[in-house]
Amino acid sequence: MENLNRLYNKKIILAITMSILLVAMCAVSTWAKPSGTQSKIADYTEGGHLETDLNAGFMAEWWYLNGDVRLVASDGEKRDGALHVVLAHQESPQMNLDGVQLSHMLTFYGLHFDDGAANIGLNETYIPYSIVSNYIALNTPYVDYTYPDGVKRLYGSAVSGYNLEYTFDNITMDLFFQTNVDKTIDESSEPLNFTTYEHSYGTLHGSVIIDGKKYTVTKGEGYFDHMIPVSNQPWPMDMHGWSWFEVTTKDYQAVAYATRSLYDGYTNYSYKHLTLLNKHNGKVLEQYSDDDITITEEDWRNETEFDRERPNMVTFSTLNLNVTVNASSVVDLNMSRPDQIGFVDFMAFQPENAIIQYNGDIETGSAFYEYLVSDWGVIYS
Repeated sequence: MENLNRLYNKKIILAITMSILLVAMCAVSTWAKPSGTQSKIADYTEGGHLETDLNAGFMAEWWYLNGDVRLVASDGEKRDGALHVVLAHQESPQMNLDGVQLSHMLTFYGLHFDDGAANIGLNETYIPYSIVSNYIALNTPYVDYTYPDGVKRLYGSAVSGYNLEYTFDNITMDLFFQTNVDKTIDESSEPLNFTTYEHSYGTLHGSVIIDGKKYTVTKGEGYFDHMIPVSNQPWPMDMHGWSWFEVTTKDYQAVAYATRSLYDGYTNYSYKHLTLLNKHNGKVLEQYSDDDITITEEDWRNETEFDRERPNMVTFSTLNLNVTVNASSVVDLNMSRPDQIGFVDFMAFQPENAIIQYNGDIETGSAFYEYLVSDWGVIYS
């Protein structure tokens, strides 16, 4: 892990310098509880964690919001599409420079439009571990995360709703996500040890500014989750990769997780889970796992730039439920690392014709689809 410990020194020294300057300029204070997040039931799965909270040698944590939206400008222009935003951090004693433990903070977004246009933006930096609580509210019944540049923030809770304020280059998002469904939990110990807290359906409101032009979200459906993988090494080293999707139709919501071990390669999955919900009230209609599910992947693409493969189409099948996603509007998050401890994540959106077939009832709708291949996965393939 010598290369990991050095953390690509030139980049990190610059990042630390910028972060320290930012702290000095902004004088960030310890978080107070945001207004509007009081609730009768305190849900401490909402807030941030450290690796010491989970007795792990390495912890990652991210809050993920996606939405299928219609954007309308004051001049009447309409743009249909989708967005996803991730705010994350990683903690480990292995991340240190000259004996000082660091926290890895990163955030990225993707925009997908129905005309096929798509783009992505990524920011990452390292800050001293001792000040991470200045940016992330820890062990709280709400989330409050601010990226160190001060222009990317997520705060709120399932009870009060989540506010997203996010600026990247020519994009500014000011969004509010309100869920009316109960939390569901997906968790696995092998091949990747993770827990995901999901609010599978809600509505999105607010505005998006693109190249200086403001659009109002006039129709928006969203999904929110909070995922925490833990390990004693960087989590991508535990697996070949994963497949995830979320499908929304008129009455249903389907959420799937499947994880491949290093020995599964591209063709098998050691962990499989599929949940079907009533979109209107969040009631879980069905849950399936492992041998109950057959995964069929088709239309494989050879991503030679990343030395990886990925399917363009996936179907999760059970005795009474089939969910099919065929998503071609793809953006890639390239987190591949020289020490083979990273990954490449292909994130796609399908605006229509994703299929949920349940007990003979067939509905179509939109889908988000994520296919990840780790650096170690490439070695083992």
